Amino acid sequence: MSYNTLIIPFLFMFIFASCISQTPVFAAESVDKVIIRVRYKVHILNGFADNAKPLIIHCHSKDDDLGQHTLWTNQEFRFKFIVSFVKTTRFICDFNWGSNSADNITVFENTLETETCKSTGNCFWKAAEDGIYFSNNDQNWERRIAW
Repeated sequence: MSYNTLIIPFLFMFIFASCISQTPVFAAESVDKVIIRVRYKVHILNGFADNAKPLIIHCHSKDDDLGQHTLWTNQEFRFKFIVSFVKTTRFICDFNWGSNSADNITVFENTLETETCKSTGNCFWKAAEDGIYFSNNDQNWERRIAW
């Protein structure tokens, strides 16, 4: 085997891996000018003050059912994926907390969230007593849904 036969596939894999690598949240300021991001991570957090009632979520896409998850105070459910350029990547979750529920909430769709989460590669959703909040950095929260 020649040297060129070995090095070309290695270089291709290295460049490809560099393009799709996940950027950690703490490095978000250094990558504000990301042009294309293909890997994302969605975080769903239980932000309630106490454990009187758990947050119950069920998330799915057209192709994948991520199942039902019970989250107690300060617990998190997260999933990661690669966006499709052929069809729309969309994840929907149902949030239930006691008698409160919010169904069919789009937690990622490669239109709005692709732009708002592009700099960090992370989309955060936190359920609290007065509603469901969104952030792309786990620090600046915006209420998107009231119970």
